[in-house]
Amino acid sequence: MNIDNQSHKASPLSFLEIACYLTGAVLLALVATVFLRSEVRAAQSLEAIPDMQLWSDIRKEAYLRAIDAEDAPVLAVLRAPTLGLTVPVYNSASDLNMDRGAGVIDGMAYPHEPGHIGIAGHRDGYFRILKDVAVGDTLVLDTLNGERHFVVEDLRVIEPDELEYLQETQDPRLTIVTCYPFYYAGNAPQRFLVRAAPVLAPSTAGQSS
Repeated sequence: MNIDNQSHKASPLSFLEIACYLTGAVLLALVATVFLRSEVRAAQSLEAIPDMQLWSDIRKEAYLRAIDAEDAPVLAVLRAPTLGLTVPVYNSASDLNMDRGAGVIDGMAYPHEPGHIGIAGHRDGYFRILKDVAVGDTLVLDTLNGERHFVVEDLRVIEPDELEYLQETQDPRLTIVTCYPFYYAGNAPQRFLVRAAPVLAPSTAGQSS
């Protein structure tokens, strides 16, 4: 009788333990998500006052208006270390989002997704520094799923209707698009593409060798 009672008492405790473990796992997942989102926000805040030395006066004014606009989802932060570029990437390439950063081109993969990521920005704002980009440069996307590293493999000037360069691909890749020439009075007639392929992060590459 005593054994039965002990057994009966032990059973609810085991269920309680399982419930605690499950609750803990859910809480850990929530904490991880919040942490990753805060990392993206923190990276964005580093550029609260970006370096505007190369920017046009029109773009400076547009930026100051845009940062006071309603918040939009920031999906990632794009960094080009050799250029000193750090720019928040928003969920769409609207004029507003490109005034305050860069945006994902409609129909292309988001920074944390597989596939062909397309990011657009203004040539006389954040992306004017791309005039100095070179093949072999490293690009980093700080996303909600962690860092993704790319290396620039091609620089290309195209016509606006050459949309084949923005089509979906089986392999992951990153294409940055801005207008061209970088210094042009009026609407620039062409587009400048920075095409990059994924690579291992430096620490990961060192461990695998």
